[in-house]
Amino acid sequence: MKSVRILAFVAASMFSVSAFAYQSNAERISSYVKTLETGNVESQELMLKRLQWSGLSDPALFDVVEQRLLKHYQQDLNDKTINLMSYHVRALGYSGNEKYRSTLAEVSQNADDSKVRKHAKKALTDLSRWSQWLSKLPESVEAKPGQSIETAIYLQMLNVDDAYVQRLAARAIFHEKNRDRALLQKVVELVKSSYMNSGLDGETEDTIAWLCKAIGVAGDEQQRAFLRQVADESPSRKIAKYAGKYS
Repeated sequence: MKSVRILAFVAASMFSVSAFAYQSNAERISSYVKTLETGNVESQELMLKRLQWSGLSDPALFDVVEQRLLKHYQQDLNDKTINLMSYHVRALGYSGNEKYRSTLAEVSQNADDSKVRKHAKKALTDLSRWSQWLSKLPESVEAKPGQSIETAIYLQMLNVDDAYVQRLAARAIFHEKNRDRALLQKVVELVKSSYMNSGLDGETEDTIAWLCKAIGVAGDEQQRAFLRQVADESPSRKIAKYAGKYS
């Protein structure tokens, strides 16, 4: 049990540290390609999972993902490599790039393993959705001095008037425990603007709940006090639940 806790801590540390290491997308892509080429299975999976909220679509990265998938998905697989190929498949969906549709269709039909086929089918659906939300981001995002490129992108995502895009940013902040002050101020603003609305649709309600979770894990005591207010006042049981839980 102790060894499991140590491994979990190491994995969480890798996740957290990698989230603040890059000042440009070019630097980030170079590091991600290196992870694919030389990293162990766990570090590859962590990186590939993060691509869902990365804002990246550059073929310089996703061509490498595609090449590795085509090379390995039909080989004799064990539990670890099946999971890794599933992450490769989903990553191509997160690219939002139609050039990978034929590869995903091939894998969804021909992969020997049912799990890989299942994730390829999900990735085909992801491809269209990610294409839509990536088109809402500026073509070029630059980090300000002292700001990571991830933080700059998450701010852009929060400024997009789309609940799903905002939820991806909230999930990123939550999982990476991003404590950038401007980022968290924007999260608080979004919650303030919506938490008293009794007519929220399900997707927006879920997004606000995720924003509350992001404040809870990354915010300071004043921001968590705001969550207690949200928990007391919001007419949404779901928002109140997660505001209270993470305050």
